[in-house]
Amino acid sequence: MILNARDRVTRGLLSLARTPLLYYPYYRYHLPYPFVLLIENTNCCNARCVMCPRDTLTRKRGFMEFGLFEKIMNELAGARRKPVVHLHGFGEPLLDPLLPERIRLAKSCGIEHTYIVTNGSLLFPETSRKIIDAGLDRMKISFYGTDEESYNATMRRLDFKVALQNIKDFMRIRKELKKRTPKLILQYLPQEANGARIKEFQSLWRSLPDKNGGDCLNISSLDNFGGGRSYNIVGEKIVSVCFYPWTAMSVLWDGSAVTCCMDYNGVQNVGDVNCQSIEEIWNGPVLSAIRRNFGKRDYSGFPTCRNCDWVHRR
Repeated sequence: MILNARDRVTRGLLSLARTPLLYYPYYRYHLPYPFVLLIENTNCCNARCVMCPRDTLTRKRGFMEFGLFEKIMNELAGARRKPVVHLHGFGEPLLDPLLPERIRLAKSCGIEHTYIVTNGSLLFPETSRKIIDAGLDRMKISFYGTDEESYNATMRRLDFKVALQNIKDFMRIRKELKKRTPKLILQYLPQEANGARIKEFQSLWRSLPDKNGGDCLNISSLDNFGGGRSYNIVGEKIVSVCFYPWTAMSVLWDGSAVTCCMDYNGVQNVGDVNCQSIEEIWNGPVLSAIRRNFGKRDYSGFPTCRNCDWVHRR
């Protein structure tokens, strides 16, 4: 299971989370470690996609120090139940030259499922070989166009032909290496900028992914990025209990831990991995208080959550 606000499985779970804590036994407990740990290797990006609120990003940009990443992995190595580890955040993970080493270290520490989301623009053959050899388990590529015009208008600063060829080369190289991983998710986000051509997207990729090996297409939908955008109407009434504090935790490149990946500006801090362990933060007083409040649908003091369209959706 991969928690991503745009995935169909996650959207389904969020749609069910409408009952306060008292009526939802699941929310009474949480596991000793998060089920999913999102580790932002960088918040730098080479694209300016029209739907993404990068223009409102105010926190410092950078790359996670390898020593800090190693500290997190060493801790997870001793965990009885290891989380799914996302090796990306609010940025393009392939900008990080140390990404293959991070993947390799995670796998050596017993992480069974590693995952990245990328725009694919830097997935050149050498990079493909490195991440395949390192043992990456799953990779989602955001490909928000069906031709040169629609893609370039949506994923600004990127090039349709380059990304298309990179993906084709990746699948060829994976086959040549006789590997089944990383499994590939090709995601389309229908919107005004790309003409919302879902059938054309499906036709474009019909013969390429290895569906028998676990590759798939994913049709997603626009969200508000916790208030960074306003694609969906957000009313005053909160109807859902967000399950992220019981399930996942996000660590930004500088070691700050935040409530979830929608907090791209890092304003809802819950801890600091530089001086705390994942376990301490996850089971500590800050997140415990958040669980109590969120379970009652009380998001006061959490502006990103109050502006997130998921907690308002029926």
